Amino acid sequence: MSIREKILMDGYMILEDVFSKEELLGCKNEVNKYIRDNKTLKNAGGISIPDFIKKDGLKKTADLKNNNKIHDTLKEIFNGDDYRFCSHNDIGINRVVGWHKDKLNGEVSKYETVNIWKEHNGKKHEILKVLIYLEEHSNNNDGLKVVPLSHLNSKINPKGHIQLKPKVGDVIIFDQRITHRGMDRQVRYPRILISFGFGKNNIFTDNFEKGTVIRQNKQNKI
Repeated sequence: MSIREKILMDGYMILEDVFSKEELLGCKNEVNKYIRDNKTLKNAGGISIPDFIKKDGLKKTADLKNNNKIHDTLKEIFNGDDYRFCSHNDIGINRVVGWHKDKLNGEVSKYETVNIWKEHNGKKHEILKVLIYLEEHSNNNDGLKVVPLSHLNSKINPKGHIQLKPKVGDVIIFDQRITHRGMDRQVRYPRILISFGFGKNNIFTDNFEKGTVIRQNKQNKI
């Protein structure tokens, strides 16, 4: 099964050994310093840093999105290079969020002008999230939980979910419509998650990016 077939079928994959521990430790130190020195957004019991690629002091972490191995994989999934970084980017620290799908919600949902589970003028929703944990999750249940195949419908139902256990340096790639959640309880150690969004160049990505930019701009008025 090709990488593209796996994403289309299961909705997720783990790309192993993308980053070194030393590289991610540098990012972790950078994030911790940013938190100490700057006002941050309290969110879901933890901290969120939306649109962090524009923040001074987070350059190493922002540069993770340019990794060649990630983009070689994205080209396989998107069946070419007709895709783009679609502005979604955030850092989450110790956030506890329930089961959900990454889509436009609340006041920005109006920008979702076409049904994201149906074709529109021969185009399909193809937006992927790239997740990078800065801590080890191979030996605990505090990493991402996903419901395979749930990206194919709009229902949020955790039945049949599986626990992913990425190592430090692994990258999780998933269809953003998949039902998922992170840790289900607060933990005593800092848990830092880096997220980036990439989408095929079509109306689905246009809509999502428009709503995302507006949401992130509003969140940053703290």
